[in-house]
Amino acid sequence: MFHFKSYKTNCLIFLRVAVCLILVFMQYTSTQEWWPSPENGPTCKVGTCGEQDSTCECSFTIDHRLTLMTQNPPLGVYPYGGRLYFYNDTSHYYPLSDQQMSEVIIGDGYKSRLVIAINGKFPGPTIEAYEDQTMIIHVRNLMHTDSTTIHWHGMHQKGTPESDGVAFISQSPILPGHTFTYKFVAQPHGTSFYHAHIGDQRSMGLYGGLIVYPKHKFYSQPQVGFTVILQDWNHDDDPEALYQRMLNGVYDFKKLIEPTRSIDGANFSRFHIHSGLINGKGRYYSYNGFNFFHNGSPLEKFVVRHSRSYRFRVISAATLYPFRVYVQGHPELNIRASDGFEIVQGIGENSRELFAESFIIHPGERFDFTMVANKVKGSYLLVAESIEDLSRRNPPEYHAAEAIIQYEGTNWMYPSKAPPSQCSVDRPCLVFNCPYLYYPRSYYRECLTFDKANSNEQFSRCKEIQRVDETLFFNFAFPGEPGNTPGSVNGHQFVSPLYPILTNEAGLKTQCNANECGPDKICSCTYSVELTADKVYQFVLTNLGNGKGWSHPIHLHGHYFYVMKMGFGKYDQYTAKFLESTTDIKCLGSKNYCNSAQWANKTWTISGNNIPELQLKYPPEKDTIIVPTGGYVVIRFKANNPGAWFFHCHIDLHNTNGMGMVLLESKEKWSQKGNQRFDFYKILLLLTS
Repeated sequence: MFHFKSYKTNCLIFLRVAVCLILVFMQYTSTQEWWPSPENGPTCKVGTCGEQDSTCECSFTIDHRLTLMTQNPPLGVYPYGGRLYFYNDTSHYYPLSDQQMSEVIIGDGYKSRLVIAINGKFPGPTIEAYEDQTMIIHVRNLMHTDSTTIHWHGMHQKGTPESDGVAFISQSPILPGHTFTYKFVAQPHGTSFYHAHIGDQRSMGLYGGLIVYPKHKFYSQPQVGFTVILQDWNHDDDPEALYQRMLNGVYDFKKLIEPTRSIDGANFSRFHIHSGLINGKGRYYSYNGFNFFHNGSPLEKFVVRHSRSYRFRVISAATLYPFRVYVQGHPELNIRASDGFEIVQGIGENSRELFAESFIIHPGERFDFTMVANKVKGSYLLVAESIEDLSRRNPPEYHAAEAIIQYEGTNWMYPSKAPPSQCSVDRPCLVFNCPYLYYPRSYYRECLTFDKANSNEQFSRCKEIQRVDETLFFNFAFPGEPGNTPGSVNGHQFVSPLYPILTNEAGLKTQCNANECGPDKICSCTYSVELTADKVYQFVLTNLGNGKGWSHPIHLHGHYFYVMKMGFGKYDQYTAKFLESTTDIKCLGSKNYCNSAQWANKTWTISGNNIPELQLKYPPEKDTIIVPTGGYVVIRFKANNPGAWFFHCHIDLHNTNGMGMVLLESKEKWSQKGNQRFDFYKILLLLTS
């Protein structure tokens, strides 16, 4: 029997669902056609991304590729003497052409392994945009089994927290076969980058450069130059295997590969680096009993003209290791910017350009330097050496990323390993951004820590953070008892929520419990702290207690901050070894976890400006800062950007292990646009219930 009432109800439900589908489709899809590779069209749409354009619209297609493999037809290749040869050209008579080589993902040339590519490239294409442009980035996930998200590292996402790209914080992951469009304003200017923000996919190559040119032409130095993206490279493991090896150890058949340390004795986690890459290229070094020799893999090349000045934008997409960057035969690098913000040394009449022989860059950081090409014409190496102390490795190892700087008009020569810089007791080499205070005396190197720099931003707003409304302490470490020392912040091992906290905080099932967390406890939960709108916050980032021993690069989403001071522990000035932690901070509790802390000198608490050596005049801006083992960093910022912002260690493995938290800022001002897919499914459920 026909039931008209039931039929009418079903029709209404169907109509509502159809209307909902149409509205969602219209709002969150684009009329542009997808182009899966450069062969089918450029990464960014023609007529956008130019200096006079209001938008910059680009398309990413993400999928898996193999290194050392041509595409059409697929054939294996191998390196020799800086060129590539087909697998069956065993006498290397017929090198691939430059065009053929440009289509091959090379890595360090050791063996073919799986990577994640964007538009067929590893790393992904660098996007060049202009300040205040509207960025529209369409991302299509063609990986068969992996979900993903893209974080726009350095972009503040003011008014668009839903485009920050952090899985389960600002959005649900992009499922295989699905698409997602990010839309945000290109702010601030400077050197940024994009990368995956789910699991450890960055270690497989899901990253690329994002350069935002300034709107105001007040810079005398060149803005256009070379992008240099660094990665520490492992031959063997995918992200999940790397994480398991960090937890359980790295073995080579019957041999345990012990983790390395930096020259001060600080630990590096169990991630075995075989080589380094610059823009996806590098070479692997072995030891023959007398000398190091490499496998002849092609390197990235930058061509310069004599007497010209060039800007190099160095980005660390590394999984774990810091690199010391220098240029062979060019001992004076003019450090122009860090994390996109211009810096100098000194203020007012005492302001001067910051020159160094080299600088150290940690995962998530960016440094710009300029170099005058005024040496004897030829080929030189840009070198990024890991800061590991490898002096006791047997057999010896050498871990470095390299690129060729070739003077125009000279014959191409494939270079050998660069000799060490000429440092001496009379002319010591200055190293900027050290995570420690000293090098061993025999190195003839001197450290300049980052807090000794000053802002050179024309529109610096440092005056608004002169007075502090609230001070909070956060300990990034591995505290606990043997067998339970996860990465944590204040003893909270971060657990991702089931749904994006930005759009469904009410659905959170993994809140932190006061009975399970505390000064002498380790807990696992979605750790968050609420920030009040327009307050000036002073964060004291520490690396103290029984979980210290690893220095951590800490990255804040949604903001830049001012680096007010870096506090270090005690070191031996001759050997450079770390001796004991700072005495400026008192850890509370009985187990020395340092989950709760305060200033040892109570007068520092009365006023934030009572802290000695505080950089109050033009402190440098940053969004990622190294917190030294046994030490601390004081940062300040104004809570003027409503959203849910991730705050975490930028070492992928530490972040995955739980060393992160969420800052819930100005919740009363959050918009409701949020994550479209989650909202859509909620609406669909309501309509059909």
